[in-house]
Amino acid sequence: MLRLITPLLTALLSLPANAADIQSVTYPNGLKLIVEEDHAAPVAMVQVWLSVGGRDELPGKTGLAHVFEHMMFKGSDRLKPGDFSERIAAMGGEDNAFTSTDYTAYFESVPAAHVPEVLTLEAERFGHLKLDAAEFAREIEVIKEERRMRTEDDPNSHMIEELSAAALRLHPYRNPVIGWMQDLERLTIDDVRDFYRQHYVAANATVVVVGDVSFAEVEKAVARSFGKLPKRPQSVRFNPVEPAPLGPKRVTVRLPAQLPLLVVVMPVPAWQPGQNDADCAALAVATHILAGGRTARLQREVVEKQRLAFDSGANYDPFAMGLDLWSGYGALGPAQESDKFEAAFWREIERLGREGPSGEELAASKRNLVAAAIFSRDSLYLRAKLIGSFEATGIGAEHRNQWLTHVRKVSADDVKRVVGRWLRPELATSGLLEPEAKR
Repeated sequence: MLRLITPLLTALLSLPANAADIQSVTYPNGLKLIVEEDHAAPVAMVQVWLSVGGRDELPGKTGLAHVFEHMMFKGSDRLKPGDFSERIAAMGGEDNAFTSTDYTAYFESVPAAHVPEVLTLEAERFGHLKLDAAEFAREIEVIKEERRMRTEDDPNSHMIEELSAAALRLHPYRNPVIGWMQDLERLTIDDVRDFYRQHYVAANATVVVVGDVSFAEVEKAVARSFGKLPKRPQSVRFNPVEPAPLGPKRVTVRLPAQLPLLVVVMPVPAWQPGQNDADCAALAVATHILAGGRTARLQREVVEKQRLAFDSGANYDPFAMGLDLWSGYGALGPAQESDKFEAAFWREIERLGREGPSGEELAASKRNLVAAAIFSRDSLYLRAKLIGSFEATGIGAEHRNQWLTHVRKVSADDVKRVVGRWLRPELATSGLLEPEAKR
């Protein structure tokens, strides 16, 4: 939430000169393959994306998507626990996985010649997991400790978790991806098995391969592996319409901490191609004007000139599913007052909505977004991640280059319009971390 700009946006603005157009095919069982050939180096990125994340969990079962990500490394009919990663390492590759609110992804960076073998291994664990009760009992303790370290022992993260839960009444983004501790303590191996049967079906998956490969050869390799998985029905995803805020809300969290932190969030639209292109592109540009670097407005005016915080920023992810919680924050020193920072924060947003950006600010924002993207354009990982995330959220990988066109069309009036409509105090939930003395 406290990042200045999402890595997916950086990846999207990148236009790799040595990459071909994407090619795709959908198999009879519903699985989709997308390949982007890039023959600059003999390496490849393989990613398997599932259209399932924290948003797809039932009340009382939060954390299941993340738990299942861990269980994918715990053995299948032909793989012992730990075998998958050991085999990838033996190829000279690396592997990992991640879970978000909207999707789960598994990825490997390997020498291109090993792509067929990687696909076989991925299909094996995708379709034939053992889900051993003893392995689950050990792994759930690892996940609970991960929650303690990342959230419960981190005052900033703990406050942001409370803030998200208060900001949304219906949308599943109100729940933490790692799950609430009381839910983790009650999950069983039967819950995990039910989750597997419901969501890990071929029609819910997209295989993305980017690198020094041939589409024809990858298509055959996927047909021999994932293509042989049975056809099973795909669940309808939970995507509710969040009720509009009825007024401002505030959360105050008192925890042992070194310094105060104020975070402000507001529900704003995520990109739906052909429906809200101009609004979402303008929100992305406005966020960059406010928080895109050391010369952005919040840093320049509130931090450096007025000295009301030692750091400030904002974040907007247009590539979420349904909505995004736009966030702005101020990290405060011991003598800095949260109410003074908050007033200055809203003054800068209100001024941008009233006056709009200068021509120089608007041009610099677009230029900086593109310049930042150039540095990441050779990342196979980011290019595959962009394709996979667009598929998993329903945006569609075929729209990946359209976003840049919309960003380039943003005018000063567009920025004024979206700031005035979406970034308003009456739509906001504010969260304040107040440090208390450690006992």
